[in-house]
Amino acid sequence: MDLLLLFPPLTEATLFPYLSLPYLAGHVRRSGRSAHQVDLSIALVHRLLDGPALAREARALDTARELPSWYRAVVADAALRHLGEVRDFVLTKAPAPRLGPVRAVRLARQAAQLMLRDSALACVWDDFESLDRAVLRLSESPAGSLDFATRSLRGLLGEALDEAAPRAVGISVAFFSQVAPALLVARWIRKLRPGTPVCLGGQQVMLRHDELAAMASVRTAVDALCVTAGEEPLERWLAHLAGEAPRDDVPGMRWLSPEGATAPGRPPTLRFKDVGAPDYGGLEVRSYLNDTVVLSMVSCVGCFWGRCVFCSYGNRSLERGGYQQASPRQLADTVRQIVESTGIDFVTVVDENTNLLLLARAMRLVRESGLRVRFNTRNRLEPVLLDPAFCQELAELGCEGMAVGYEGVTQRLLDRLDKGVRAADFQVILDNLAAADIRVNLSVMGGLLDETEEEAEESLRFLERNREKFAVDAFELMVVEPGTRLLAEPGSFGVALDGSAAFADNRELNYLGGRVGRRHTVVGGPGRPAMLRRLQHGMRRISAAGAGPAEAPARPAALRPHPWIRCAPPGLAPRGGSFLLADPVRDQVYALPKDHVARSAAPGGLLAATSARGRSLLGKLAAADAGVLCDEPPPAPRPSR
Repeated sequence: MDLLLLFPPLTEATLFPYLSLPYLAGHVRRSGRSAHQVDLSIALVHRLLDGPALAREARALDTARELPSWYRAVVADAALRHLGEVRDFVLTKAPAPRLGPVRAVRLARQAAQLMLRDSALACVWDDFESLDRAVLRLSESPAGSLDFATRSLRGLLGEALDEAAPRAVGISVAFFSQVAPALLVARWIRKLRPGTPVCLGGQQVMLRHDELAAMASVRTAVDALCVTAGEEPLERWLAHLAGEAPRDDVPGMRWLSPEGATAPGRPPTLRFKDVGAPDYGGLEVRSYLNDTVVLSMVSCVGCFWGRCVFCSYGNRSLERGGYQQASPRQLADTVRQIVESTGIDFVTVVDENTNLLLLARAMRLVRESGLRVRFNTRNRLEPVLLDPAFCQELAELGCEGMAVGYEGVTQRLLDRLDKGVRAADFQVILDNLAAADIRVNLSVMGGLLDETEEEAEESLRFLERNREKFAVDAFELMVVEPGTRLLAEPGSFGVALDGSAAFADNRELNYLGGRVGRRHTVVGGPGRPAMLRRLQHGMRRISAAGAGPAEAPARPAALRPHPWIRCAPPGLAPRGGSFLLADPVRDQVYALPKDHVARSAAPGGLLAATSARGRSLLGKLAAADAGVLCDEPPPAPRPSR
C-alpha cells in the first residue's frame, strides 16, 4: 500500500466520517497510487464498547458511597445489559428492538465516554510544553502500563499498519483534541514501523505548524508537516518517495528533523474544481454514532464572506485565491457519485458557510437527474432566506436542516465582529425556515468583546421567544484562535492578549475544551469569569424554555420507568424528602419528592402520583422519555428511611 491515511481520536466528529480522509484518499487513488483510510476515532469507540471493561465499572453499583461513582456504575450496567443490541446497531445498523435507534446511539456514546474518563487520551492541556512532555512519556511507556483506551488505540494502530503495510502514513488533525493522540500515534509508528515516513496535516497543523515544529515529540517522529490543503502535497510526496520527483517538487510541506524544520514549500497549484469527489472506499460508513446514515461533502474551500474576526478558517479566505467554489454541475456530480458508490442518500454539506444559491442550483440538477437526496447545510442567516419561496424550494429539494452560528441580535456587535448579517432579518428567517420545516441547529457564542448585560439579555430573550424553532448544538465563549483577524489586530477590537504561553479554551462548556487559542481580556469589558457566568445563566434559561412540550404534558397517575432507569440507594439521595432516578441513556438524574410521588419497592416498579404536583412530575418524566404511562393503581407509598 502506498499510503495509509489516519484520522486520530479524540473528537466529537463521530456522526459520520470526517471529510479529510475521503477527499485525500480519492485524489491519491485517482493519481494512480493506492491508499487505505482508517478512522481511528470511531474505531476506538467501537473497541471501547467492551463487555469485560464495562463489567469492571459496573461492580460499584451496589457498593458506591458517593453519587458520581454510583452513576458511572449505572451507565456501565445499562450498557452491559444492552451491549449486544447497542453494538449491533452502531456497527451494522441492525434493528434495535428494545432500545430503538436513538437510545442505542446515546447509550453507546455514554459508555464510550465512561471508558475514556480517566484516559490519557482525554486530557485537556494547559500549554504546548506540558502536552509535549506527556506525549514523550506516554510513547515510551510499555503497552501493559497504559490505560484501557490508550492501550486499545495502540492495538488499533498496530492492526491498521499490519493490514496496509504502507510505504508512508498521513495523519489528519482537524481538532485540537486530536493533537496529543496524533503525536502519540506518530511516535508509535516510529517504534512499530521504523523508517516509515510520517506526515501530519489538517486544520490544526495549518494553524499551529510553528509551535508543532518546535516540539521534541514532533521533530523526532514526524517527517513532514503539511501546512496547506493536502491533496497535491500527498500526491507529490508519494512521487518523491518512489524516486519519481525531487523533494523540492513537493508543495506545502515543512520537512522536519531532530535539529529543526525547513520553511514551507511552494504553494499547491491544484484548484478545488480539479479535486474530484470524496472516495469513502474502505471506511465503515454505516458504523458511526448516528441513528441514521449520513455522509458529507463540501461545495467550496474557505468562506465566501471570510471576514468574521474570530474565524480562523474563514479568515484564510481573505488571501488572494483563498476562496474557491465548485460549479453547480461539479457539485451535482459529487452528490451523484456519493450516492451511487455508497447507496447513501443523505448528505451533509459541511462548508464553513454554504453558498445557498449555488447549492440550490446544484440540487436542482441532482433532482433533474432522477436522484432524490436529503441534505443539511452550514451557513449564516443569509438575506436570501428572507424569501419564503426560496426556503420552501430548499425544503422541496431535500434540505432538512441548517447549522448556524448565533452571536446575538445586537447589530453594533455583529458589525464589530464583521459578521455580515442583519439582526433585523433573523425573526423573518427563522419564521420562514420553520414554515418550510427546515430544522435550525444553533451554536451560541458568548463573551463577545464588550457586550453589555443589556445586550446579552436581549439576545437571550430573542432565543427564548423562538425556542420552538431551533435546537442547540453548542454554547461557547469566543476564543482568540491562531490565524484570525482578532489575533492579528487585537487592538482594533478592544482586545488585549495575554503574553503567556497558556491556552484559552472552553473546557467548562465543550468536549475536551473545544476551540483553543490565546488568553485575552476585553478593554473596559467583563472578565472571563463574568462572561462564563453570563453564558451559563443563558444556557439554563434556554434549556428550561425548551424543556416542556408545546402542549401541556399528560398528568398520569402512574408511570413505569424504562428498564435502564435506576433509583439511587437512599444513602446517596439528597437530604430531605426526595429520591433520585438516574437515566443513563439521556444522562440525567431526577429528584422526585416523596410527598408527591411514591415508588414501588420492586426494582423497576411503578412510580405513582399521590398529588396533583406528582401527576405533573410524572407527565414531565414521560415527556423526557423516562418511562411509559400506565393506568395501574398506585402502590402503597414506600416509607422513608
